[in-house]
Amino acid sequence: MGSQVLQILRQGVWASLTGGWFFDPHQSTFSNCFHLYVWIFLLIFPFLLYMVLPPSLMVAGVYCLVVAVIFATIKTVNYRLHAMFDQGEIVEKRNSTMGEQEEEAAQGESSLPRDPGVEMTVFRKVSSTPPVRCSSQHSVFGFNQVSELLPRMEDSGPLRAPEETGQRECTSNVRRAQAIRRRHNAGSNPTPPASVMGSPPSLQEAQRGRAASHSRALTLPSALHFASSLLLTRAGPNVHEASNFDDTSEGAVHYFYDESGVRRSYTFGLAGGGYENPVSQPGEQAANGAWDRHSHSSSFHSADVPEATGGLNLLQPRPVVLQGMQVRRVPLEIPEEQTLMEEAPPRAQHSYKYWFLPGRWTSVRYERLALLALLDRTRGIMENIFGVGLSSLVAFLGYLLLLKGFFTDIWVFQFCLVIASCQYSLLKSVQPDAASPMHGHNWVIAYSRPVYFCICCLLIWLLDALGTAQPFPPVSLYGLTLFSASFFFCARDVATVFTLCFPFVFLLGLLPQVNTCLMYLLEQIDMHGFGGTAATSPLTAVFSLTRSLLAAALLYGFCLGAIKTPWPEQHVPVLFSVFCGLLVALSYHLSRQSSDPTVLWSLVRSKLFPELEERSLETARAEPPDPLPEKMRQSVREVLHSDLVMCVVIAVLTFAISASTVFIALKVFLGFVLYALAGAVGFFTHYLLPQLRKQLPWFCLSQPVLKPLEYSQYEVRGAAQVMWFEKLYAGLQCVEKYLIYPAVVLNALTVEAHTVVNHPDKFCLYCRALLMTVAGLKLLRSAFCCPPQQYLTLAFTVLLFHFDYPRLSQGFLLDYFLMSLLCSKLWDLLYKLRFVLTYIAPWQITWGSAFHAFAQPFAVPHSAMLFLQALLSGLFSTPLNPLLGSAVFIMSYARPLKFWERDYNTKRVDHSNTRLVTQLDRNPGADDNNLNSIFYEHLTRSLQHTLCGDLVLGRWGNYGPGDCFVLASDYLNALVHLIEVGNGLVTFQLRGLEFRGTYCQQREVEAITEGVEEDEGCCCCEPGHLPRVLSFNAAFGQRWLAWEVTASKYVLEGYSISDNNAASMLQVFDLRKILVTYYVKSIIYYVSRSPKLETWLNHEGIAAALRPVRALGYADSDPTFSLSVDEDYDLRLSGLSLPSFCAVHLEWIQYCASRRSQPVDQDWNSPLVTLCFGLCVLGRRALGTASHSMSASLEPFLYGLHALFKGDFRITSPRDEWVFADMDLLHRVVAPGVRMALKLHQDHFTSPDEYEEPAALYDAIAANEERLVISHEGDPAWRSAILSNTPSLLALRHVMDDASDEYKIIMLNRRHLSFRVIKVNRECVRGLWAGQQQELVFLRNRNPERGSIQNAKQALRNMINSSCDQPLGYPIYVSPLTTSLAGSHPQLRALWGGPVSLGAIARWLLRSWERLHKGCGAGCNSGGNVDDSDCAGGGGLTSLSNNPPLAHPTPENTAGSSEQPLPPGPSWGPRPSLSGSGDGRPPPLLQWPPPRLPGPPPASPAPTEGPRPSRPPGPGLLNSEGPSGKWSLGGRKGLGGPDGEPASGSPKGGTPKSQAPLDLSLSPDVSSEASPARTTQDIPCLDSSVPESCTPSGAPGDWPVPVEERESPAAQPLLEHQY
Repeated sequence: MGSQVLQILRQGVWASLTGGWFFDPHQSTFSNCFHLYVWIFLLIFPFLLYMVLPPSLMVAGVYCLVVAVIFATIKTVNYRLHAMFDQGEIVEKRNSTMGEQEEEAAQGESSLPRDPGVEMTVFRKVSSTPPVRCSSQHSVFGFNQVSELLPRMEDSGPLRAPEETGQRECTSNVRRAQAIRRRHNAGSNPTPPASVMGSPPSLQEAQRGRAASHSRALTLPSALHFASSLLLTRAGPNVHEASNFDDTSEGAVHYFYDESGVRRSYTFGLAGGGYENPVSQPGEQAANGAWDRHSHSSSFHSADVPEATGGLNLLQPRPVVLQGMQVRRVPLEIPEEQTLMEEAPPRAQHSYKYWFLPGRWTSVRYERLALLALLDRTRGIMENIFGVGLSSLVAFLGYLLLLKGFFTDIWVFQFCLVIASCQYSLLKSVQPDAASPMHGHNWVIAYSRPVYFCICCLLIWLLDALGTAQPFPPVSLYGLTLFSASFFFCARDVATVFTLCFPFVFLLGLLPQVNTCLMYLLEQIDMHGFGGTAATSPLTAVFSLTRSLLAAALLYGFCLGAIKTPWPEQHVPVLFSVFCGLLVALSYHLSRQSSDPTVLWSLVRSKLFPELEERSLETARAEPPDPLPEKMRQSVREVLHSDLVMCVVIAVLTFAISASTVFIALKVFLGFVLYALAGAVGFFTHYLLPQLRKQLPWFCLSQPVLKPLEYSQYEVRGAAQVMWFEKLYAGLQCVEKYLIYPAVVLNALTVEAHTVVNHPDKFCLYCRALLMTVAGLKLLRSAFCCPPQQYLTLAFTVLLFHFDYPRLSQGFLLDYFLMSLLCSKLWDLLYKLRFVLTYIAPWQITWGSAFHAFAQPFAVPHSAMLFLQALLSGLFSTPLNPLLGSAVFIMSYARPLKFWERDYNTKRVDHSNTRLVTQLDRNPGADDNNLNSIFYEHLTRSLQHTLCGDLVLGRWGNYGPGDCFVLASDYLNALVHLIEVGNGLVTFQLRGLEFRGTYCQQREVEAITEGVEEDEGCCCCEPGHLPRVLSFNAAFGQRWLAWEVTASKYVLEGYSISDNNAASMLQVFDLRKILVTYYVKSIIYYVSRSPKLETWLNHEGIAAALRPVRALGYADSDPTFSLSVDEDYDLRLSGLSLPSFCAVHLEWIQYCASRRSQPVDQDWNSPLVTLCFGLCVLGRRALGTASHSMSASLEPFLYGLHALFKGDFRITSPRDEWVFADMDLLHRVVAPGVRMALKLHQDHFTSPDEYEEPAALYDAIAANEERLVISHEGDPAWRSAILSNTPSLLALRHVMDDASDEYKIIMLNRRHLSFRVIKVNRECVRGLWAGQQQELVFLRNRNPERGSIQNAKQALRNMINSSCDQPLGYPIYVSPLTTSLAGSHPQLRALWGGPVSLGAIARWLLRSWERLHKGCGAGCNSGGNVDDSDCAGGGGLTSLSNNPPLAHPTPENTAGSSEQPLPPGPSWGPRPSLSGSGDGRPPPLLQWPPPRLPGPPPASPAPTEGPRPSRPPGPGLLNSEGPSGKWSLGGRKGLGGPDGEPASGSPKGGTPKSQAPLDLSLSPDVSSEASPARTTQDIPCLDSSVPESCTPSGAPGDWPVPVEERESPAAQPLLEHQY
């Protein structure tokens, strides 16, 4: 602990004060002296120049030139040395251990590549059992290293005589040692090459051939022979050579060298004990010399070991030889803490060629690690040039300020110290810096100090020049005098003091790195100046601000021209009305656009550069197509089409209203009417309704007053129903955004412009026009984007400037603009104070460590400083983080709303990005966290479709940019961070936590999921509480939390996960026999269903290989077969025979063959039966082979079953090699057979006798194959199936934890899940995140049980800190920044009618004209039927939106196509709208009665054409009346006839373009769970060939249903076909 504190003080505190210089005792004297002298020079040189020489620009120029030369020299040498290490050559070698003299390498070897690896000093830890502690790091002799050396020896060619090539062999050995050391140090995978793994006998023959050659006197088998000679030192029944370096089993023998150079062996005994003996055998003296020379090397050199007689088979057991160890004999009772660290003797050092002139070089003896410790490495020539130029600029600006006389006395030295620290950070920066967001070397942070210093110097010089010249006349604004001399001088002094405090500012980390600061400034200017949304990256911040500036520049001209024109008394100029129309239209359009232009650019590129799009599609065809990018492009296309129409409509309406002079004529009282209306609607919409819908309204009631329909349901079975108060909330928001606040802003603009024109004031017209443009743009965009915060801003503006301080008012528009900025900062301050008070409340203190208890009383006297920090952090929007999780708070550096500087998202590990040998051996992706992350990815996709719409419907309560929510379910716990909130769009990031979290996480999950309704306490007694009212203790406790439950039943589509222990299901032999039987039957099923069956039956090689099985008395007697698990085991022949196989499975084979369309011979000796027998024997033998054990225990059986399940089939028997004739026999028959068998075995527990009949079993396998995905979780198909919303999935998971090693059968079923939505104080989240970053990165706290991550229920400290980016936190999934659009929410589209487009308007006009034509024709015809007219029945109710409803508002309903119709809510009729979402074409005219369809009804009710709701037929489903009138005959020509366009929702061709090829989202199994109220939402089409989007919208209950049509016999076959 003490050494860690000293390290932090030395490398953190002191280095931050000096700019990077500190004394490092672990580095060389040269490195420390160089650092000290450079830093002293940079400090003293400007100080002496200023004190000695007269002040002049000549001295400043000399100072800059000297600094530039020094920095250029240092940077150049550093760059060239790194280039030398990267591309240079080794010229000599020194072996310090033996004291050998330096040897020059041969000139011919100079072109060989040298070792670019990192040289480092290795420390060995002394222990009483050296082999266990030390062998895993420094022992490299084994089969893997041998196999790596072998190709090198094969390719080396014939060697010369030893006396001629001594130096050559020495140099070659050095290079080989360096290559192996580099590979060992880099942690490379020691997997042997395929050539070595595949053919060991050929390697042995090659080795024997090399041993016979005289030119290769020293070969690799001789080294192995030497190593194997060490094995036979002790005999015993359990004595064996160690299998690996960590083998501590009984009898494991390890070999090593002690401190005297004696080779010894260590044999482990029982209970971890063991004995140690020297190893001494005759004939080893020659070998000892070689081993002694390399006892401290990190690799083994085969050329240094003498030749041994005889060959050595590589397949024999290989010893584990421990090299390079320093062993000190210590008593066994000495504790491990008292062991010593000894540095190994110096290794070989190398000299490199350093080319200082063309053709001239010198040898340099240095190491890369020493150079990295000396100077920071720069990444290129341009970076070096930039560093030299920046150091010169620091020198020039700093000395310029000294010449100006801004600093006197001791402050001159302090300023020189600041200059030195900024310049020194360009050579050796502080790593890690207090503001660094990442571990390790951060090259960006090295430029922070000089860049900030240059900015501050320029600002000081500029403010001083402005104060001296006074170019602007003083202006008084809200009682403050701006642009006066005192104002500029005061600002200059503040900047000067801030510059002098640079060491302490960077010590506390108050300034972010440069790119973060740039993004923060641009985001703040865009949000608070122009009403923009949050940025997601520096490029998006630049794009968003540029877009706002262009819009403001366009509007500025109209505004300036309008106010420069004289206004009549009761007249508004046309130019001003044009300005108002453009202002509202542009504000509406900008509010609906995301700050990230990626999708927009992709859309533009697909239109303008289609060849680039095709090229990118060809590149991505190797992976399964992801429908998400196309969905996003389609959504953006819909938004642009809608804005094209709506902006024109808004501009025209605004122009008309503004030109009507209503704002001038009624300006006396219209403003107050609008203010009162906005306040009343805002109070009711954003305060009263959300409070009534909360789980604990006002923290007094125990239940919400306005409950959703799912509130009382124990298990949610369908999508959430749209309630009347949700419609009211959405409607009031629309009234607020599109009527009230535009009227308020337009009224303020008109009054302001009229006042400016008639009464010019102290502001010039240009400034007034700029203020009006910026203020109007900001206020309108804010009202469109985030209406929940507007009514309070408006109320405070009216109260403060109309009643409290009217004399300070500068006009309502400017007052409103200033108050919007002030209110956002006050909200931040309020959240910070709530977080601080909640966190340090004495009655709920949760001390996580002793430091917390120590810091708690010391935080009380510093309350005033805490409040000052809160004010500053609220002003600059910086987090206020607890130091080490304690009650002491400090301010962190400013961050954007995105918070994290880098884009971190989870990298899933599956079979698509791991090596095959890794999958088979270790399977690194088989941990629970990696496998469970897919569920959070699916949850992110679901939220992308529904989040924005749910926010608009008020299901998450009030929201704003930067808010954080926690979604808590039975096993899913995710933190959702809202980043960008626009008008109809939300950009968020989801962070999924572990399923089985730590103890602290479980306690906090319990706190947010448990109810407080049963609490009856009041102080120290329990008097109870009133009905539906919280007790006193519960109400008091809820008010002192940093979170609150906003919804307890939030419905979202996801997967329910059920896992069963496979061991309990296969423990008994009878259960294993059932599994093997289903395995055999599944193989037979897939053989009979294969389209290549005829090819296999006619294949000569397969027939010849399987011909012996028909012989009389033939049986396959493999030891893996047994009577206990094989139902067809032939006890008489002790194996599997064809007669016994046919006695059990012939009936099943014949039934499967009978279901084929083409007949196949089904006799017992037919090729089909023989093929099935051969494959079943092969599959069972593969199961036994994969088990790696002949025992009957369960563990090997499960291991083999899991190996086959993930596709690891290993054909080891020559009798099964016939299967290689066609690998589809394994891929398409045996592999799916074992997976289907597991599913059938699962079903066996629910109904054991269900599959006794062949027909039932066949239909069950067919049904499972169609609707169920059975795959290993590491297979990319598993992820694709989940993201495509497959209804059901099955997998076998191998769970390997520290305490368990078990197999689980995972079953997933897609359904609607219920979540609790918890809103967390956003400043609590930002503060805890900033605290974790400071503690782990700058303070280097590596304690996994540190106090800052202990549970604190009042702040959810553990859950929030666990959600940090890795490696600070440990979330199992972090989503990319995801944008959710309101148009993708099906219920919201049904409520609003969807987007408007020109095509939708045209189609609506055509439909209206057709209805008018039909109505007039029926009315003019005296003999016409009244029912033929649209004026009768339900035809009077029409809709402009062609959006027929669906059954569920699920993501895949909107994912199929952008033109696919979307559902309305269940309890309202159609709303008129101008929508183009459903293509808007009239429904085709169908024949009635419909013809009876030939043939039997299909077996599966799921349609194959696309997603279609499944509903039971009922009354009213076959009505001929609809909103579009009576359906006419099929032969009639017209827009709806057969010659017309296709049905709505699909282009010409039937299927929507963007519809996924396979969408099982509305399968009968899922849709049957829907509530009965949903079965009458929409009306299906009468023709099954027509997509369901052709259904006319309308309320089904309003349609007349003729009795003869309901009872028509022709309707029943149609229903069977369609449903």
